[in-house]
Amino acid sequence: MRISILGTESIVVGYDYTKEITKEILETVKSSTYIIISDSNLNRLNHVKSFENQLTSDIANLNASSRVLTLIIPPTEIVKTRETKEQIENWLLDKKCTRDSCLIALGGGVIGDMIGFVASTFMRGIPIIQIPTTLLAMVDSSVGGKTAVDTPHGKNLIGSFHQPSRIFIDTKYLRTLPKREFSNGMAEVIKTACIWDEKEFEFLENNYEKILAFSDGSLVNDETSQILVKAILGSVKVKAHVVTVDEKESGLRGLLNFGHSIGHAFEAILTPQVLHGECVSIGMVKEAEIACHLGHLKEVNVGRLSRCLKSYDLPISIEDKMIKNVAPHKSCPVEKVLDIMRIDKKNQGNEKRIVLLSGIGKTFEQKASFVSDEVIRKILSPAVIVVPPEFPHRVNQLISLNVPGSKSISNRALLLAALGDGPCRLSGLLHSDDVQVMLSALQKLIGITFCWEDDGETLLIHGNGGNLRTCEGEIYLGNAGTASRFLTSVCSLIKVRGSEQCSDVILTGNARMKQRPIAPLVDALVANGAKISYLGNEGALPLQIKAETGLLGGTINLSASISSQYVSSILMSAPYAVNPVTLILTGNAVISQPYIDMTISMMKSFGIEVVRDSEKLNTYHIPKGVYRNPAEYLIEADASSATYPLAFAAVTGSTVKVMNIGFKSLQGDAEFAVKVLRVMGCRVEQTETTTTVQGPVNQNLKPIKSIDMETLTDAFLTASVIAPYASSDDSSTRIFGIENQRVKECDRIAAMVEQLSRFGVKCKENPDGLTVEAIDGKNYHPPTNGGVFCYDDHRVAMSFSIFVCGLRDKSKKTIILEKKCVDKTWPGWWNTLENVLGVNVIGVDLLPETNLKSVDYPVKFNKSIILIGMRGAGKTHAGKFLAKSLKRKFIDLDEYLENYLKCPIPFIISSKGWEYFRQQELAVLQKVLSEHQHDAIIATGGGIVETVEARELLKSSCGKTDQHNSKSELLDISDSKLLKFHVIHIKRSDMQQVFDYLSEDKSRPAFTNDLMKVWNTRKEWYEDCSSSEFIIVKEEHENWRQVERDLLEFVKFITGLSDNSEVVSFPGLNNLKDPSFFLSLTFKNFEKELKNLQIERFCDGLNLLELRIDLLESMDLDFIGKQLFILRRLLKRKIPVLFTIRTINQGGKYDDQTKESLLTYFKILSRSLKWGVEYLDVEILNYNLSENCHSIRTSMAETIISNKNNTKILASFHDCHGSFHWVAKSSISHKSDRFSLIEVENSFGFVFEKLRNSGADIIKLIGTASSINDNFDLKRFVDFIVPCMNHSNIPLIALNMGMRGQLSRCLNHFLTPVTHKDMPFAAAPGQLSISEINETKKLIGLLSPKRFSLIGYPISRSLSPLIHNTGFQVLGLPHHYELNESKDFNEVVEKIKIAFINDYYGGSSVTIPYKESVLNSGLLNETSEAVKLIGACNTIIPKKNEKGDSILYGENTDWKGITVNFEKILENSNVSANEKRIGIVIGAGGTARAAAYSLYKLNCTEIRIYNRTFEKAELISKEFNLKVNENNSSLRFHAIKNTAELFKNDGNHNDGKTRFLIVSTIPGSAQEETNFKNVFASLKSTAESESSSIAGGILIDMAYLPKQTEYLKFFKILSDKDSSDIEFEKCEGLEVLLTQAYEQFFHWTGFQAPEFAIRNTVLNNE
Repeated sequence: MRISILGTESIVVGYDYTKEITKEILETVKSSTYIIISDSNLNRLNHVKSFENQLTSDIANLNASSRVLTLIIPPTEIVKTRETKEQIENWLLDKKCTRDSCLIALGGGVIGDMIGFVASTFMRGIPIIQIPTTLLAMVDSSVGGKTAVDTPHGKNLIGSFHQPSRIFIDTKYLRTLPKREFSNGMAEVIKTACIWDEKEFEFLENNYEKILAFSDGSLVNDETSQILVKAILGSVKVKAHVVTVDEKESGLRGLLNFGHSIGHAFEAILTPQVLHGECVSIGMVKEAEIACHLGHLKEVNVGRLSRCLKSYDLPISIEDKMIKNVAPHKSCPVEKVLDIMRIDKKNQGNEKRIVLLSGIGKTFEQKASFVSDEVIRKILSPAVIVVPPEFPHRVNQLISLNVPGSKSISNRALLLAALGDGPCRLSGLLHSDDVQVMLSALQKLIGITFCWEDDGETLLIHGNGGNLRTCEGEIYLGNAGTASRFLTSVCSLIKVRGSEQCSDVILTGNARMKQRPIAPLVDALVANGAKISYLGNEGALPLQIKAETGLLGGTINLSASISSQYVSSILMSAPYAVNPVTLILTGNAVISQPYIDMTISMMKSFGIEVVRDSEKLNTYHIPKGVYRNPAEYLIEADASSATYPLAFAAVTGSTVKVMNIGFKSLQGDAEFAVKVLRVMGCRVEQTETTTTVQGPVNQNLKPIKSIDMETLTDAFLTASVIAPYASSDDSSTRIFGIENQRVKECDRIAAMVEQLSRFGVKCKENPDGLTVEAIDGKNYHPPTNGGVFCYDDHRVAMSFSIFVCGLRDKSKKTIILEKKCVDKTWPGWWNTLENVLGVNVIGVDLLPETNLKSVDYPVKFNKSIILIGMRGAGKTHAGKFLAKSLKRKFIDLDEYLENYLKCPIPFIISSKGWEYFRQQELAVLQKVLSEHQHDAIIATGGGIVETVEARELLKSSCGKTDQHNSKSELLDISDSKLLKFHVIHIKRSDMQQVFDYLSEDKSRPAFTNDLMKVWNTRKEWYEDCSSSEFIIVKEEHENWRQVERDLLEFVKFITGLSDNSEVVSFPGLNNLKDPSFFLSLTFKNFEKELKNLQIERFCDGLNLLELRIDLLESMDLDFIGKQLFILRRLLKRKIPVLFTIRTINQGGKYDDQTKESLLTYFKILSRSLKWGVEYLDVEILNYNLSENCHSIRTSMAETIISNKNNTKILASFHDCHGSFHWVAKSSISHKSDRFSLIEVENSFGFVFEKLRNSGADIIKLIGTASSINDNFDLKRFVDFIVPCMNHSNIPLIALNMGMRGQLSRCLNHFLTPVTHKDMPFAAAPGQLSISEINETKKLIGLLSPKRFSLIGYPISRSLSPLIHNTGFQVLGLPHHYELNESKDFNEVVEKIKIAFINDYYGGSSVTIPYKESVLNSGLLNETSEAVKLIGACNTIIPKKNEKGDSILYGENTDWKGITVNFEKILENSNVSANEKRIGIVIGAGGTARAAAYSLYKLNCTEIRIYNRTFEKAELISKEFNLKVNENNSSLRFHAIKNTAELFKNDGNHNDGKTRFLIVSTIPGSAQEETNFKNVFASLKSTAESESSSIAGGILIDMAYLPKQTEYLKFFKILSDKDSSDIEFEKCEGLEVLLTQAYEQFFHWTGFQAPEFAIRNTVLNNE
């Protein structure tokens, strides 16, 4: 088949026609030399040799003299550079190629793009033949003439338009293409059909199985070959036409970018783990959703597009299972995506342009359309903020709308039509996730064909009369419960015909689906001959269904007390059983009879009449037969979904009319308006097909004392959210008859109670329902700790959006999390809520790195924490402390059990035995976990792990299920995707402490076995049942405060509760552009060797410390864990730890040559994840291992990286033998016409790409230098090669080992490994200290000397020169700090300007009297937020702005020095969760302003400012109230006249105590004159008399001369006298001076200040 482009039929499409290709090349492009350029993958597959032989043979047959040359390059984007292009051109010149030569690009997009560029410039342009071998290249990059190479600035930025002479598309090459790459190309095929031709799109919808069967080789014949050729032809024709009309992309060609505007932004973040087509697939869905939101596209078409993409194994969301698997720890913050989209070439200025669909095969405009950021943000955001509308809403205005089709009826109709005979047109079908799942499954199982009519409003299905078949692979059903139940019976009908080989059918779903019960249905089917087995948990999916004799029929007994869907499932499949079926429903009362009646009614419409026994009402007789499809079948609206807009009317006082649901409905929920809303006081009108509700305006809704909702169960959620607004004298509403709602998408009863209570609604959970008590709606409030958690349940999300609409106060806007879960039944719900009902809906991103300016409260919804471990290990103490610190609920399971059974545990055990106790303990654990999934700390009993059931529950809770990856299980890793609770094993490093305690504890029955034996038995269980492990390292003399501090930091890290910068970037690294270092510790035993050493001395200037496990004296896990936690205790977690086991082959001591030792290596690494290490070194590649061990290493490393939680992975590779090259070596052979450009396997570029694709956060490449030139090669690799490959900007450490490689350590910028003079030995040959590196950099001109100064007057006694010059000296920095004392400020400014202009200015400290003057001097170009609010600057920093211009930047570090020291003291204080803080500032100068700002940042609820000159204090308070209260209305600054009012306490702050944070800015010499001794004394007496309401006080004295001021001396007396729980702490001014100086040092140099050395020098100087 030939296709015309630009007036020439130069595109040829076919299958296996190499002979024809070579002949046409020789006929159409006469050349002296034909140069085949391909890659090593195709060469290995023999494609290159085969083509070369055919071409050479044809030349010989023609007796021509043309040469054939072949060039093989690596199959990687690494080589798509200007350097490679230059090498190819040089080789062509060397081979005497002239202008009559012809290039033949045989390969994928990299080959086509780069060789096309070579052709466009070589000899000013020579012919090129494109022979694409990947599907993506066939339909995209080979057509259109675009050529390019990559640069460090981005992909495809240097190139040209150069049209190929011929494009030969031979689908034979696709037979060897990996399946994922094939699907990657199908994204582009679907894209072109979507924008251009609906018939082509329908063709792709109906032939995906045959197209995919060709790609995986399972079915390659003339039919599948022709189908694939047709699909490719359709796509290429579109692109050829568009290129012909608009070759240079000035208009129409822009349509080909559908899906690319957003897709490219995702690709920039997710590459290389996620492929181009996969990102475009997601982009297409999002851009279609934008078109739908803007009213250009119907929802049905978004559903069609999504379903089509999914059928080709393409993702449609960044939350897609496949994306999570390949890029588990990458996130796509909405603002980051928008920022990337700003550089799209389609944009005009800041306005973004996106191709918008108006239908399948049609676009809104013949070009990309302008779309606002607000709309894009709304569609991309994973959550929404719902803003309550004014009440009453839209009075005197009728709001009319149509509700989507019924999910229940849609699924039944699809199944009946598919099983039926003949065509059937279904109209009104619901276009949702559930229905998409059903339709896709029916295509696989029944082989239905279908097409859409009426712009997607009607689905024409051709049923096949029940001729079922099995299908390869799993049928994934997500969380579609209806589909899972219906299809289980359908699959049981599959029969083996003769000798036919049938594979088993596997039905599976998501994590929740694997919990939802299906046992009654399976039991009934198995009893009737079906061969069904559970592959996971008993009684739930996944199921394996074997094809044998089909369903036998006859009598089938079924329990229908859990779900009516079991009944409907058997009813609909029964006509195809071997014999007629009599279905008898057994057990308790049948649930949801209306749904059974609905099924029977629909079966009758399709020709099968079910007879319900007149005497035995729970018996049904189903005849044998085949469904006869009606020509047309109308699906009525979803009655459950209709309850939401109708309830909206009830709570907002508006009038809403649903146009397509009335009293003739088959669905029970259609009665909601009459049975619920009318009774609650709404005006209701209902016709056969419509329902209208008007909510009360002048009165509240009326409560319903009790209501049985058994016949309208799904509507109970809607009733639950309007009941809180029904207040009267007796305002409780009891809803019952809904116990089956506990086994839906979630336990809906528990979910509604939990979420309503977070709004302040009083509600209670009952066995068969719930009770809601209404109060004045003004008292309801948004959740104070996050939004509404929806449990991935569509009905929870929509219900709570209605509840929020009833809050009647715009300031009570509320976040609804998991907004996409509504796709299950109403994909356009948020559009309807905004565009039809008139509610303001705002998109919001919830990733930690997102700046949530539109949200007024924290957005966190925290998984609960379970503590397990031996009794006496400290679980209860730890749990209470964590609950207090994290503001969570604490539950002691033992206490809960005693309260639950109203009996003490010893009595329970003595009277009923251990077995009964363990059963009750398990029941209580199950109850607590179901009720407290979030924001709770749960401490269990020590023996909770004694039963198998409890262990399985705990394992499931922490992401270790029966379906858990076998590698994960082997490594003891929790699957982060399945983690529901953080289960922490609390363990003592010295278990003897526990044994001693247990031997004395009489509160519990004594252990009957030896304690060590009990521990050894339980130890493995604790490890199996936990996701994390915290080891308590506590000496007898130590108090719990240190343990608590360690535990809190540990929990914050593993749960992601640390500051944003800690979670989303790199712990210990403020800025990746600043120089950073880590020290490799080479001690064997920290407990022994560091006992008398101050570890702080090793930390100077460091960002991380590396714990080298292979250098420890033991590899025992307990010993390693103890060493890690000892190190953390010594470090006080100030510096993060890099956990490393270096193997022998990579320069370490650990031998990993055997399979056993390699598994041990990864077991230790996996345990480090449980220990919450901040950084983990993983050796992913080791070329010296056997093939088996190499495979183990690769797969285990993949598992570690996929489940790393918040740990940053450093993927390292060490070439200790000098085998690898930094810059690829060319080996041009003048004697051979076949040439390999790069020995890629020995290139660090090859290693880099492997590590980059691993999903690691940091890459470390270490070579061995044999000469000085190796360092220059390394520099070229880092500066030129890596930027072309590393568009996701993964940080890189690149060094050479050995003495000759020391220069590379000076050239490396990020996390350079260093040694220290006090280390036992250096961890690697050639390691230098930080000072040695900086001194060398100065010598080679990489580090210029800078001058720093202190400006002010008088400053002769300042310690600043001593502080900073000490820091410079210790780190080897060539800088100098001096005093710039002058009364003439203008003179100082001129000096700074001269130094700045001449580039030797490093920065300045500013002190009195110039902190405020400098702001008005015109010297500073920019200032920080702190400087603007404080009105004073104490630090001047030369830096580059966003444009790259050199500027002077004003900062204030005084406030930081104050804040950090307060935080240190508070960290070690007994701070309660609801403690109130009052700030006190004494003084009113520039430092007092910094103090006020600091106290504001420390969340003080009130800040009192005192100064002898009251007017100065008043000025500060007024300024701060004006500036700050815009953002924090609850905060007030007060100027205080009378010192007696400073420490006044109202004693009422949610029953919490008050702590006073005091900052004195009075000079030490002036303190004698004040009367503050008496004031502080009054604080003490007040505290003692009001001990129940005062927690204590902290004084920071900013004066550092004398060291012990009068205020500090007196405050010390207060703290020494303290005999109560009241805490009085103090901090010297010197500490603040040092802390703020450390901040300055970092701002100026980018280096962490050497705090240990500076502190010692300053103290010794005193």
